[in-house]
Amino acid sequence: MGQLPPEQLKLGRIGFLNVLPVYYPLEYGQVPHSFHLVCGTPAYLNRLMAGGELDLSVVSSIEYARHPERYYVLPDLSISCAGQVKSVLLLSQVPIDELSGKEVLVSAQSHTSVALLKILFMVHRNVKVTCKVGNCSQALMQGTPPAAFLAIGDEALRLGTHELYPHRLDLGEEWFKWTGLPFVFALWVIQRQLIEQWNGSVKTAIESLLEAKRWGLANRQRICQQAAHKGLLNALELEEYYRHLNFDLDRGQQNGLRQFYRYLIQIGETLSAPPLEIFSPLASVA
Repeated sequence: MGQLPPEQLKLGRIGFLNVLPVYYPLEYGQVPHSFHLVCGTPAYLNRLMAGGELDLSVVSSIEYARHPERYYVLPDLSISCAGQVKSVLLLSQVPIDELSGKEVLVSAQSHTSVALLKILFMVHRNVKVTCKVGNCSQALMQGTPPAAFLAIGDEALRLGTHELYPHRLDLGEEWFKWTGLPFVFALWVIQRQLIEQWNGSVKTAIESLLEAKRWGLANRQRICQQAAHKGLLNALELEEYYRHLNFDLDRGQQNGLRQFYRYLIQIGETLSAPPLEIFSPLASVA
């Protein structure tokens, strides 16, 4: 990835609208920082973090469960919901409970969303489906629409009202109705090795992220007006979307995350549920 100044940390950024309240202030100069931003899908950032190619990043929640020995969780940062999330949707041509025995097309971009789908089918609804990795948008353009598919991120916002799919399941809403707990789709984590080499740049980096989150939430309308230029949603629709997202990591979110990790064991995704080791030397700013 080339040589960077010694104090410039490599920070991963998901290329979806859902992270704008944290990254807009960094990218548009509202919060000073010295990050080198690396953009990609959740799966791509997971891979870079697991390989030690990023210093800190937003990652799929399941990535921490798979490699807890590599990371500390950063304080008070997540992408979560307590009800509808709007950007993680199962779209189906038939009622959801009639999908038993059928194939569901899933994106390779988000490991957490696919795992959550499996939990909801296997543990909650007792519906047996086969998940096949594929490109949902491409299948639709080629005239070979699947019986059902999992849409995430901007794709879900774009295809959520597709006429071929009258049956829709918002995974965040389904989880909350079932468990009564928030669902955490993504976390910000930092390499343990970086903490062991503690220096001032690490403290400054965490402060910058938390300040960016505060600025983003306080200036959400401005962010929505800027994001509307992408043409995916208008400013009012974006404000409605962001009202369903939460960017904290409080006790409720942590409990929801622990429950998700316990279910990962049940569906055979992991062998154990890791403790949440939150690195928080910044009590005054968290």
